[in-house]
Amino acid sequence: MTENIRHIVQKRGKVALVALLSVVSVFILSVLFDTQEMSSVHSVQATSTATTTVRVLNTPPAWTTTAYEKYDSSTTTPTNVGTSTVWTAQATDSNGEPYYLLVCMSSSTPIAIGGQPPVCGGGSTDQWAISALTPSGTFAEVSTTTQVSWNERNPWYAYICDSNAGDPSCNDIMYNGLDDGTADPQDSPFIVNHPASFTVAADDSPTLPGDTVTWTTTATDTVDTLRGTDSLQLFVCKSNDFDVSIPGCGPSGAWATSTLFAAGNPSTSTVLAIPLQDTDHDAYVYVVDEFNLAATGAAQGSNTTLTVSNATPYVASSTITVYDVGMVDTNLRLTTEEGETENFVMRFEVVDDNSCLNAASGNEITDVDINVFRSGVGLLDSTGCDEAGEYNANNCYTDTTNASNWSPTCTQVPGDCLGATQASVEWECTFPLWYIADPTDVGSLYAGEDWRGAARATDDDAATTAYYSVDDEAADGASQLLQFLSFRATGSPIAYGSLEPGDFNPLEFATTTLYATGNTGLDQYLSGDAMCVTYPTCSNDPTDTIYVPYQHYSLTEGAAFAAGTQLSTSTAPAYVDVTVLKTTATSTPTSDDTFWAIQVPSSITFAGDYIGRNYIDAAVSPSGEW
Repeated sequence: MTENIRHIVQKRGKVALVALLSVVSVFILSVLFDTQEMSSVHSVQATSTATTTVRVLNTPPAWTTTAYEKYDSSTTTPTNVGTSTVWTAQATDSNGEPYYLLVCMSSSTPIAIGGQPPVCGGGSTDQWAISALTPSGTFAEVSTTTQVSWNERNPWYAYICDSNAGDPSCNDIMYNGLDDGTADPQDSPFIVNHPASFTVAADDSPTLPGDTVTWTTTATDTVDTLRGTDSLQLFVCKSNDFDVSIPGCGPSGAWATSTLFAAGNPSTSTVLAIPLQDTDHDAYVYVVDEFNLAATGAAQGSNTTLTVSNATPYVASSTITVYDVGMVDTNLRLTTEEGETENFVMRFEVVDDNSCLNAASGNEITDVDINVFRSGVGLLDSTGCDEAGEYNANNCYTDTTNASNWSPTCTQVPGDCLGATQASVEWECTFPLWYIADPTDVGSLYAGEDWRGAARATDDDAATTAYYSVDDEAADGASQLLQFLSFRATGSPIAYGSLEPGDFNPLEFATTTLYATGNTGLDQYLSGDAMCVTYPTCSNDPTDTIYVPYQHYSLTEGAAFAAGTQLSTSTAPAYVDVTVLKTTATSTPTSDDTFWAIQVPSSITFAGDYIGRNYIDAAVSPSGEW
């Protein structure tokens, strides 16, 4: 009878090769009989064999560097939703086998599976992450992307396992950074930072350039409580190009950025730049918390649409200049008698806080009106010369009057507007002045005054400014209008009739008239030549020449010949204070008459038609007589 007994001893941990012989009590009686005769007694000897077995056990990997969070995930450095929590560790396997780093949600013993990744004790739903197979002795790394549905505080437990095909094994020792009893930011749990809720955003536009616009929000962060309420920051971008990693607006730039608001509902304000086009501008709003996590909600990334108001343009008074096209100096010169001189220019800059270029790439300024006036008539704002009824060709030219009176031509200087960042643009107006416009130079009635321009502008939204005029400090903008001596004389020929030698006209009866066709009052110079039948080649013989002094003139009609004044020769004209007033109506030049008479000397013996020439020259009369 035989009995088989086998003992197999197993020890966990490192491989213990225990060669326990299976004691075989089954004696295989191959019975080699060797019969010896010893002292006449036979001896029998038998040889047997026993089969040996042993199970070599797999040992789990051993911790070399215990597991920790590669990037701190703590209350002060939480992991933002949508980013990764990363764990790393180093393990060594005595068999040289690769290993897994397994991070579980609970501290339940993991389950090793031959040839496959292990699972946490609570199953796949208990697992944060598992690494790829990692060579023994090297660092394993594993990560998980945080979700908005996760808790703020999330414990973790790390294990290492191999995937031995025959006898897979996990190290029973768990690490989560707390095992040494010392709290560290890289320990369990990892902390998830949740986004704020951003539901409402608005601005208080429309707003003028140069004024303040404010954005307000409804944005709160109430999910996370471990560290208290997170501070929020508001960004308003000009384009939909916000970069949360900065955080900040992209290349287009920002309208405004708030500081961090601990209480939520951040707001921000900015003073709008000048110039800024009057149109709707994109204004995208974004809220992030103090850890640069973008908020969620309907308002995040929405366009609040900043509306910029239309600004009323104005004329920069210091830029107004009035000048003659000839530009010899700053004086204005009339050149057309009894008519309009066309060669005057007014130049100025129009400023519009919406820029010189509108949103449709056209001119922001569509029209200008100008007034030109003597400074004693129009004030700095052009009051006194800014309405149609105030037009006066002597001193006030208003653009609001009927075009039949005065119609300047105004244009924006080509190429002067270079783009939307330019607020001002130059305009130029050409205009005429009548011959009666009051002079203001030295010696004139209005010496000490000057001629000035005023202008107003209208933009593409029909906004019209008040008039702006050259002020007293802008000396270059005001100009002097010079005296324009111009006259016209009528009454040629002076017909004295038929007289015998020795006879004379008893009364001054022939008439010449002097007209003021410029902008001054007039006096005159009178002179003449001798009369003869062969004029202008008179012989100077008293028998056939009537000498100049035999002609008399008087400023009184019907004066006696003897009461008149003898005419001077052309070599010495006589100044005659005829006092022709300055003309004040463009259609009716003022005038005054001179009356003439003659005596035929008794020495004349040659009968015939005597001819001569008298000269009438005008002179500006003293301004007090205008």
